[in-house]
Amino acid sequence: MEEKFGVDADQFAALVLHQLTVIGEHDAQYHPADFKIVVGSLDLYLSNIFRETAQLPAAERDGRIANFVASVKDDDEPDTWPAVRAMLRPILRPNTFGINSAADGMRPITRPALPFLDELVAVDRPHSRSIVSTATLRDWDVSADEVFAAARENLTALVGSGGYQGSGLIRFADNGDGYCTSWPLVPGWLVGSGDGTHRPIAFIPDVDTLIIVPDVDDLSGLFDQIERQYREAVRPISPQAYTVDDNGTVIPLDQFPDHRHRALAQRARCGLAITEYSAQSAALAEAADHHLAYPGHDDLAPAFAGSLLYATADTGPYTATIWGKDVEYLLPEADRVIFCTEEDGQMTTLFEAPFPAVAEIAGLTPIPNMVPRRYEVRHWPTPETLARLEATAIPR
Repeated sequence: MEEKFGVDADQFAALVLHQLTVIGEHDAQYHPADFKIVVGSLDLYLSNIFRETAQLPAAERDGRIANFVASVKDDDEPDTWPAVRAMLRPILRPNTFGINSAADGMRPITRPALPFLDELVAVDRPHSRSIVSTATLRDWDVSADEVFAAARENLTALVGSGGYQGSGLIRFADNGDGYCTSWPLVPGWLVGSGDGTHRPIAFIPDVDTLIIVPDVDDLSGLFDQIERQYREAVRPISPQAYTVDDNGTVIPLDQFPDHRHRALAQRARCGLAITEYSAQSAALAEAADHHLAYPGHDDLAPAFAGSLLYATADTGPYTATIWGKDVEYLLPEADRVIFCTEEDGQMTTLFEAPFPAVAEIAGLTPIPNMVPRRYEVRHWPTPETLARLEATAIPR
């Protein structure tokens, strides 16, 4: 039986330092407080690879570490637009990926791909992958549109647009070079995948896994498996199911009205939404506590970053958020809004209303450039507005 990996963080760092000496890097410095190793001007952060290799056999662990430290040599590669254009690949990440980047220039360039998911661009070097940031665009003197177009073009050239034909469950496990979780971004790829008889359903629980199944009767076990994998992943993407509409466009499965798996798809959608808003709430609270301002929103006065709640009804799972009296909110976009008052420490629920109706009647508009979307709420509705809101209330 092969030895299993069971070292602590400092011992793991020692293994990485040893591999660095093997490739000729003798001046690397370990910084335990940040759990990183500094090699010249390069910071090697160890948290992700430490968790990813925690249960691997020794031989596989050592191979992963060797590949990881080889990225030091990639740092010497040319970094100009002509040199990197062919290396660009699109990648999917949750909205809150990189949300804690301290400097604006370090934030990745993004564009919306699917609800709570963004498309980013990676530079695929022989032993490493870097994410294109706004600062990178300035260095290359190109636009974000040019970078996204080149990345899509390169991926399409690699995988084609005809999809992958096969019956039953098809699982792709990425080794870091295949970018399988990006394949559904290629127009026509998902619609051409599967058994050719049933509408394909795709799952992307983490950065290394793509699963495609036919739209058959019982998928409850698979949904449970995907949810577990998503929650346990070091680098999760989504627990949702995705399919194609009649035009071949990739959409979340919950957007199909009256679909037989809609309740399962709604639960997955709620899980993704709650996870993303929770990460955003934590980042906003930390920014307000330490900087008294929000990154990219210096003029936005601090307020309570409302949370999403998970609830169920006869129509299936849904998300809700609370609008309480005498509290200033950055309100998340939920399915429903619960209006509450508090007196003598007792919370009283007045009514629950659909979010679209609340936004229209209360005149809520999204805060510009905040993803996931939030709405600035500084005042309790007037009696007239509250009466109009209550008229839209959902019966209990």
